[in-house]
This record gives sequence, C-alpha cells and structure tokens, in this order.
Amino acid sequence: MPYLFLLIANVAGISKVIAMKNSGKVCPGEYNSVRINTLRSILCGLVSLAIFFIAGANAELNGWWIWLVSGLSNALMMFLWVVCTQSIGLIYLETFSIIGSTAIPMMIAPLLYEGETVSLLQWLGFLCLLIAVVSLSFKPKKERSLATKSKTSNKFSVMTIVYILLLILSYVGAGVTQKLYPTLVGKDYTAFFNLMTFAVVLVCFSSVLIFGKAFKKKSFLPESSSSSKKLFIYIFIAAVMIYAYQYFSTLSAGMLPSAIFYPLIKGVAMLLTAVCDVVVYKQKLTLNKIIGLFFVFSAILLINI
Repeated sequence: MPYLFLLIANVAGISKVIAMKNSGKVCPGEYNSVRINTLRSILCGLVSLAIFFIAGANAELNGWWIWLVSGLSNALMMFLWVVCTQSIGLIYLETFSIIGSTAIPMMIAPLLYEGETVSLLQWLGFLCLLIAVVSLSFKPKKERSLATKSKTSNKFSVMTIVYILLLILSYVGAGVTQKLYPTLVGKDYTAFFNLMTFAVVLVCFSSVLIFGKAFKKKSFLPESSSSSKKLFIYIFIAAVMIYAYQYFSTLSAGMLPSAIFYPLIKGVAMLLTAVCDVVVYKQKLTLNKIIGLFFVFSAILLINI
C-alpha cells in the first residue's frame, strides 16, 4: 500500500508540474508567480477543507510547530524556485534540490526516528540519483550555446548563494515534516496536517500580495496577455494535484523508512519527468537521458535491496 500511495503521489506531482509550467507560460513573471501561488493556495485550502470534513477527519493541536514549519518551507520553496531559475542553470538547481529533498533527510533520519538506519547500498542508490540528475540536466551543444545567450548564468553572486542555501533548507523542512508529523502525531491526522500546511502557505503569499497592493499599488490578480480562462484552468488543475501529491506522499512517508521513501519518491519523479518530456513535450530521447534513466533504475533497485 505505501508504494501505491507513493506512485499516486508521483503521478499527481508530474501532473502538477505540467499545469504549473503551462500557467507560467500563459502568465510569466516573478510577481505573477506570487499571484498564481496565492490562487493555488486558496484552492488547495478549499480542497483540504472539503476533504477534512468529508472524511470526518480529526484535528490535533499537538505537533502544531510541524505543520507551521511545513507551510513556511513549502511557501519559501515555491518562491525561491522561481527566483533561482532566473539566475542559475537547471543542473545546479536540480542538484541542490536533491541534496535538500533526499540527502539531508536521509542523513538525519537515524537521529529523528528510533530504529531507522541507512545502509551503504541505499547511499549508493542516492549517488546514482545524483549522477542521474547531472545526466538528465545535461544539454546538447546547440542548446548550451542558446542558454549562454539567455539571462540564466552559472556565476553565483552572494545573494544567489543565500537563495540556494534557503532553497535547500526549504526542501529539508518540507521533506522532513512530511514524515515527522504522521510518525509523531499519527497517520489519522494527515488531512488536518495538509489543511494547516496550505493555510500557512496561503497566509505567506497573501501577505506579500497585500503588501504589494498597499505600498506598490500592484493588483491582486495575475496580469496575463493570454486567455484568463486557460490560466485559471491550469491553476485549478495544479491546486488539486498539489493537494493529492501532499496527501498521498505524507501517507507513504508515514509507512516507509526514510532511507527508502526519500530516494524512491525522487527517483520515480525523475523517471516520470523524463517520460513526460518525451511524450508530452516531444523532446528527443538523447543518449544523456538514456544514461540518466539507467541510473534512476539502478538507484531504485539499490534502495530496495
């Protein structure tokens, strides 16, 4: 059952990425990203509230600091991802994200959860994931020459380094709390955890919008030159998929050991992303992608031995 939950979470995750990518194309810009994330948070909150009442879930005040950290981490991660993509290449961003989402949670798992250990084979599995990230992010010479002409750079300023460190910490916070809450408080309160996480995310983004309206005279709604109807459809799909990802990955995290859960959810996500690039975005299955997929499969096998 935990593996089924993990698979559902990853399918929801890749669907979320497609919807978010399309909404970014329809309505580009950093401040528009804040507006879009606010609307997503409102919808995620409504979905969370509906599931909470329909399922007859219970609320639990113990462990409040876990969902608070979860909400702050998720909001920070959403914002910093947009900021960092403007200044550094994807290969660096993906490498730093896997350090925060997989390596550090695996490293501290034995300290947080009694009886959990990380074997040498599982660390080798993580290393395979890291190699896969580098391989899948590698661009052909023609694409690299175009990238050098764009705004994206591989030179790190002091502020970029600060953003990267905060991004890594936000991944750690989001990943660790996802397992820590069901472990310490109980799986029966997963719906409440998700509800409060999205409530905190909503407070964060709406506060930025209120500040922008009050002091910068900016509008609340996204400024799009394309179809607003299409934009809101993408936002709605992304919101539902974000909730599904959060809910099922939290259930899976509460059932699987950290050394299996963190690398596995990242590995399956990378696999689905590569397939999505080929099937949805019609990208060629190049040699570097084949090598990357080989290392992803190797990682999944090593982690589960």
